[in-house]
Amino acid sequence: MINSKLFSIFCIFLIASLPSASAFSALGHDIGWGDGMAVGTGALAGGYAGAIIAGGLTAAVAAGTAPAWVPVVVIAGAAVVGAAAVDYGYRWVTGADAEDEGGAVTGAAKTNVSDEEYINGTYKYDLLAGYRQYSEESAAADIAEIKDKLESGIGIYKFTVTGTLSDVDVSMKGPDKIYGFSAFPVQLKFDEILTGSESSYVEIENVKIYLVDSEGVKWNEKDYTDNIKLQKNNDDHPEAIEEYIINFTMKAPDPYIGKAKSQITNAPNREILEELINAEVKRFELVVEIDGHVEHYKKITKWSDELQDYITKEEHDDSVTLDTKLTTLEAWDRIHSGAYYIDGADASLPTSYINEVTPIAYSSYSNGATSNVIGRVWASPVHCYNSSSQYRFVLIGQPGNLEPVPVTIEDDYRALVLKLRDDGVASIASDTPGNFHDMSTYTGLTTSLNYLKDSSTEAFETYFLVVADVDDGIDSALPVWCLIKPRISVIDNVKYSLNEEFKEEILELMSDGSISDSDSQRITEIIQMSEESLKEKQYVAESESGKYEDNDKAKNAISNALEDYEKAAAYYEKAKNTDDPEEVKVYTYLAGDVYEPAGDYWKEAAAKYNLGLDDQGDALAENAEKLESLAAEYEPSLWFSAGSTISEWWTQFKSGFGIGDVPDAALLVIVIVVLVCGTILVTRFIK
Repeated sequence: MINSKLFSIFCIFLIASLPSASAFSALGHDIGWGDGMAVGTGALAGGYAGAIIAGGLTAAVAAGTAPAWVPVVVIAGAAVVGAAAVDYGYRWVTGADAEDEGGAVTGAAKTNVSDEEYINGTYKYDLLAGYRQYSEESAAADIAEIKDKLESGIGIYKFTVTGTLSDVDVSMKGPDKIYGFSAFPVQLKFDEILTGSESSYVEIENVKIYLVDSEGVKWNEKDYTDNIKLQKNNDDHPEAIEEYIINFTMKAPDPYIGKAKSQITNAPNREILEELINAEVKRFELVVEIDGHVEHYKKITKWSDELQDYITKEEHDDSVTLDTKLTTLEAWDRIHSGAYYIDGADASLPTSYINEVTPIAYSSYSNGATSNVIGRVWASPVHCYNSSSQYRFVLIGQPGNLEPVPVTIEDDYRALVLKLRDDGVASIASDTPGNFHDMSTYTGLTTSLNYLKDSSTEAFETYFLVVADVDDGIDSALPVWCLIKPRISVIDNVKYSLNEEFKEEILELMSDGSISDSDSQRITEIIQMSEESLKEKQYVAESESGKYEDNDKAKNAISNALEDYEKAAAYYEKAKNTDDPEEVKVYTYLAGDVYEPAGDYWKEAAAKYNLGLDDQGDALAENAEKLESLAAEYEPSLWFSAGSTISEWWTQFKSGFGIGDVPDAALLVIVIVVLVCGTILVTRFIK
C-alpha cells in the first residue's frame, strides 16, 4: 500500500537527518541528544498517524483528483506536529527550558558548585553524616522510634496439663514478643470452680515456675510459697476469695550473663565481646508446677433431739491432692533475636571535618536484653589516630514491657575502646565506667574516648556494655545485659591536596567572574602543588598494593583507590586547561573534595580487609561509594558521552566534504528540505 511505502521512506530520511548528539544552541535553547531522541520519537509517531490519514487519500491520488505530493505533505505535517509536541513535553518534564545556570551542556545532574559547598563541603557532610545531628530532641525521637518497634503487649498462653487439677481453673498470660535475653512478665490467674457445699475450698501451697530450653535444660526457677485459699464468697464465708493472681518476672535462657558481668569489672576480652554481640537466644517453653489440695464438704440432714427438728449441717467429705504441671505450647513462637542494627553514619568523616564538634548518630549493632534496655550512639564526626572523640551514649530501660509487673531497672555500664595489636592481643585504649541508677527514664552518658596509637597498633573498636538488675520486689532481681558496638573505623589523619586556603584563594582570583592570564598562572601553580601532594598518595597506595594480593576484598579496594586517585589527577589536569571559572571550580572540587577522599577511603578499607576487619572495611568502602555517587552527579551522562563520540565522527565527516564551518542547525534545515523534496520525487517514481 502507498501509505506503508511512504512511511518507510520517510523513516529512512528521518534517521539520516537526526541532529548531532552533542549540544548546540538554537533560538536561545541548548539542543542535545535528548531533544534528538524526543524529536525522532515524536516524528515517527506523528508520521505513522499521518500515513494512516494519507492512506485514505490513495483513491483520490489514483483517480487523478489529487496530486501525488498531497500524502507526502500530510505525513510530513503530522511528523512535524508530533516531533514538536513530544519535544515540548520532554523539555518541560526534564526542565531543559529552565534558566541556564552557567554550566556546560553535558547531561549531568549538577553543573556547578556553590561557594559554600566549595569551601565547607556542606552537601558532602550531609551525604556522609546523614540527617541525625545530636540534640536532646533528636535523641529522644530516635530512641522513641526504636522503642516503638520493639514494644510488646500481653497475651494468653496455651498450655498442656499433666497430673491432677481439680476444682480450680488456671490461665496464663505473657508477652507476645520477647527480644533477646530479656526479663519478661508472666501472670498466673487461679479461679475456683468448686461444686457442692459452700465450705469446700482449694488450698494451693506452692507454685513453681521455670523455663525449659530446646535442649531440655531448666532455667530461672522461682517458687511462690504463700498459701492461697480459694473458696466461694457467700454469707457464711464473706471474706473468702474466689480468684487469685500471681505475677512473676522471668527471663529468657541466658548462658552469657556471667561473661557480660566479667566485662564490666575485669580486663575486657575481645573474643567475649564479639561472642556477646553475636549471641543467639535459645527457644524455650514455660513450665508451672502447682502443689496443694482440695477439701470437699457435703451437706447432710439429721434429726436433732435437742431442737426436735431436722437440721442441715456440713461435714468433710474427701480430700483431693493437687499435683499439676502446666507446659506452654507456643512460648517458643514469641522469642525473637535480641540483635538489631540501627542505621546512621559509618566509619568516620574525612579529616577535613576535624573541627566539626556536633556529634552525629552512628550506625551500630546491638544485642542482649533488648526488650528491657535499648540504646543509640552519637559521636564526633571524625575519628583519627592519636586523637580523642566525643561520645554520647543514650539508653533507656523499658519497664513497660514488664507490665503488669512493676519493676525497677538499675545498672552498671562501661564504655571502652579496644586497641587491636599486631600480636593478636586486644587491650584497653580508653574506658569510662559508671552507672545510670534508675533506667526507667531516658538516660545518657557523654564521655571522651581516645585512640592513642603506637607501633604495634593495627586498629580500634568501640563498645558500650550495660549490666542491669530487673527487680520486681518479689524475688531476687534478674540480671540482664545490653551491648552496643558502633560502626566506627578510626582512620589516618591525612591531609588533602587542595586545602581550604588554596580554595579560598582560587575563589578570590575568580571573584570577578573571569580568569585573567595572571589569575590562570596562579591557579595553575596551586593545582600543580595539589597534584604533587596527590602523587605522594598514589605512590604509597601503589607500593602497598603488593601485600594485598592474597586478599580479594583488599586487592579490589586498593585497585579502586588507585582508580579514584587517577580520576582526581585527571580533573586537576582539566582544571589547568580551562578559563571558565565554573569549570575550574567543578573540576578542582571533584579532584580534591570528592575523588581524592574516596581514594583515601578505599585505601583505608584495603588495610582493614587485610586485617580481617571486614565490617570496618565495608563501612569505609560504603563512604567511598557515596562520594563516587556524588561525583557522578557532576559528570556527563552516558548519552552525552556517546553523543560526544558521534559528534567527533560528524565533525570529521563534515570536514571531509569541506563544510566543517557550516553550523549543524543550517545543515539540519538543508536536510529537512532534501527530505521533503526527495520523498516527493521517490513517490512519483514509485507511481
